[in-house]
Formats: sequence, C-alpha cells, structure tokens
Amino acid sequence: MGIAALVSLLPAWPLCAASVAEGPAASFRWGGASSPNMVSTARNLPADPGNTEPLWEIKTGTHQYSIPTIDRGRIFVAANDSGIERAGCKATGGGVVMCVEQATGKLIWRLPIPRYFAGVKPPYHFDQWDCGVCSGPVADGDRVYVVSSRGEILCLDREGQANGNDGPFLEELAYMGITNTQDAKLKPTDGDILWKYNLITELGVILHDVCGSTLLLDGDLLYACTSNGIDDRHAKVPKPDAPSLIVLDKHSGRLVAKDDAKIGRRLLHCNWSSPVAGRVNGRTLVFFGGGDGFLYAFEPPSPSPGSEVQILKQVWAYDCNPPDFRMRDGRPVPSSNVSQIRPDGPSEVIGTPVFLAGRIYVAIGQSPIYGVGRGCLSCVDAATGKKVWSSELVERTLATAAIADGLLYLPDNTGNLHCFDAATGERYWVHPLGAKTWCASAFVADGKVYAGTEANFLWVLRAGKELQVLSRSRLKSMPITPTAVDGVLYLPEQNRLLAVPGKPVG
Repeated sequence: MGIAALVSLLPAWPLCAASVAEGPAASFRWGGASSPNMVSTARNLPADPGNTEPLWEIKTGTHQYSIPTIDRGRIFVAANDSGIERAGCKATGGGVVMCVEQATGKLIWRLPIPRYFAGVKPPYHFDQWDCGVCSGPVADGDRVYVVSSRGEILCLDREGQANGNDGPFLEELAYMGITNTQDAKLKPTDGDILWKYNLITELGVILHDVCGSTLLLDGDLLYACTSNGIDDRHAKVPKPDAPSLIVLDKHSGRLVAKDDAKIGRRLLHCNWSSPVAGRVNGRTLVFFGGGDGFLYAFEPPSPSPGSEVQILKQVWAYDCNPPDFRMRDGRPVPSSNVSQIRPDGPSEVIGTPVFLAGRIYVAIGQSPIYGVGRGCLSCVDAATGKKVWSSELVERTLATAAIADGLLYLPDNTGNLHCFDAATGERYWVHPLGAKTWCASAFVADGKVYAGTEANFLWVLRAGKELQVLSRSRLKSMPITPTAVDGVLYLPEQNRLLAVPGKPVG
C-alpha cells in the first residue's frame, strides 16, 4: 500500500483529526470545528462498534483515508474512484468526493476525479498508489473545499448540480472524463466545481505520492499545503524554493500569499501535514509542520485588496527532532530513503499539529514504507516556539494527537497507543494494539478512545489515567479515524463508511 498511510492525518493522512461541533459553526473541518484536536462532545456512542449493527453502510471505493465531514444533515466523503457508479465514467486510479444524507447514507451527489498523471514523465512520482482523495472536505456555508487527488484545490457547490451549474468553472463533464455523447449531460447527482486552483501549473511544485493534507479555513482565507516533494528517484528536491504553504481567497481562488521559509532546501521526503490556526496573545498565528521536521509559526497575510502576492512572515521555527536525530559524533545522520531504510535519523511532520490553550502538540514520523523507528512527541509554547516538554517514548507516527480532560492520546507506527499528561509529558500508560497503526489517529468521545490498526482491528478503551480495554473487534477492512455526532459513530474503513449507533438497532 505504501505511501497511502500519509492520508489520515490524515490528520491524516490523514490519518487526521476529527473534532465535532454540536451546533452551528462557520466552517466544518474533519467533521467538526476548525481545531484538528480529535476529540468530540458526542455522547451515547457504541462501546463495541465492530459488533453493533449499523444504521446504514455505503461502499466508498477500495481505498479511503480521509475523515468524513458532517455538516447540517450531510456527510462529505473522499475516497478513490474504484467502482465508480456514473454512466460515462470509469475507474482510473483517481479519486471521488461524495455527498450523502447523514440519516440514511443516500447519495446526493458525487464528483469523480480521474487520474491524469499516468503519462507524466519524471521527476513526478505522484498519484500512483490508487489512494484517491486524501483530503478531508471543509464545509463552509454553501461551499465545500477540498484538495483533489491530482493536485488541485477545489471549491465545490454544497448542492452539487441540483441547483444548476454555477460558475465560473463550467467544464465538469470534461473534468470527469465524460466524452461519450450519450452520457455527456450533467445530472443533479453530479458535483459542481465553482473554481479550481492547480498547484502544479500555478506554482510549479513537484507533488510526491499523494496530496496528503486538509485545508485550513480562517475567515476569507484558505491555507493549503502544496505537497512539494522529492523526485521520482528519491534523489533530490527538484523545486527546493517552491512554496510549502500558500493562502488563497476562498471566494475566487486567487493566490493571496505564500511562505518563503525555503523548507524545500531541507526537505526529507515531502510536505504532507495540514496547517492549523490559533489565537496567541490576542493575535492569530498559523502553524505548519514541515517536511523538514520543523514546526513553523506564520502571521496571516495583511488585508489587502490588491493582486500582489504577499510573503508570509515567519514568527518562529521549532525543530521537532532532538539534536542527536540529526547529528551524531559531529556528522549528519541521514534520513531513510528507498535505498537505505534506517530506524534512526531525522523525521518530518506528517500528522497535524494541535493547538490547545496556548500550546502546540506535534509528533514526527515517516512514510510507513520506511518502517518503524525513533520518534518524538513535542509540546511547544505557541507564543515563543520554545519547548515545554518532549518525549521520545513515542516512536515514529503519522497520527494527530487527541487531547481531552488533560490527557493526550497518540498511537505510533509500532502499534502502541500512548496516554500522556498533556501539561507535563508524564506517560500514564501504553497499550500494544497488536498491529501497526499508521492508518488512523486515536479518536476520543463519550469517555472512550477509539483506535484502529492495519490488521483491521478496532479497539475501544476507557478514557482516563487507568488503562481499561472495553472492546476489540475485527472489521471487514482497515479502519480509519472515525468521527461522531451524538448517538452515532461514523466509522470509515478502507472500502466503506458505517453509521454505528450507541445501541443495537431494534
């Protein structure tokens, strides 16, 4: 499966975060508010979801890594295009974004995103893993924003084509690859692109493996990781000075600002982490985990009606790698690559940093194809970029932290789930999950901690300082980070999405 791990995060890569708001919000990201903290206020959730009859389930493809976004009775889902059911469309190894009814799972609309990189020559090494769309959709009023599987930032109509084909983008049929005249007519169940921004043609970045990040929406601005990375031979960074973080106007897709931190000059593999914002001493800062293993803080761009692209001002940078990860006996320690896989050396930030109460929590990791190895979890003062505490008890991880009631939960790639004191860094317990866990972050809700593994197991533990296992169940495919609304756990697997109630149906 390879680099597909980078998605859950997300968040992120995914393997990313899911944070549910129980009321109206300006924007929903990963099923909740703007914070990537994987904690929900949902209640009455199942303690044994793998052995509870779901309210409904839908097929999503063969690979799904992003976390569903729930917004006002709808769920926005991203996956690959395997088994796409739309006349005139065929599976290409691309992606799909779907909108379904929250109550029933019934399809409202879908947007197939065919893979168009099959014939692209080196140095590109991109969109080859059949991962599909790895970005969590961001819902904002009547619009939905997402990073496509082929390197575009898309602004979509929440209603799809049901309310007509709104512009300025009007070429959805060609975009979906529909050329057969019999099928060349838009349907109400097709997606509607309002505008798109192409990271490759506009910025000249060299995307690597996947676009493994979720957008940050702050007011009228969209912050996006560019996924600029190394070349197809894993030998160099073809565009070392290309931006790693950009800012777009959410209304038009116009480029407002970009970073000039030169992250590409220190890049280990690729930029996959998702940006996050927080209020620090009365001002907003944007935090970004770089592919060089540093955590950055930037000031937002200044309000400007002009067309000139601004340069984001860097406030501070914090090296998430302990010194001996980078240098030993006066010599640089090399990072892993395809020809030399190492358990030591520096790692990048792949999971999403979590901002909470003036602090940032972030861990380092590498692509799962490089195996397990030394990691580090850091707590950083958001105002100064100074270390509060760090722990090397955590090995490499792609996960985003879940912090609830003063406790931080984080799985690492070895298959260990850790519980730390968020204030001090003291570890209260560690629990072996029996398989690697690159596929999902832990999710906390209703006094429970949900954690999935690549061996298709879903664990549920009691949240708290004392280790207590509530259930362990084997699913049909690999579980991804879930999200929840009161009484229902929305559980994504590789090939389906389930709505699991707190009590068995009937």
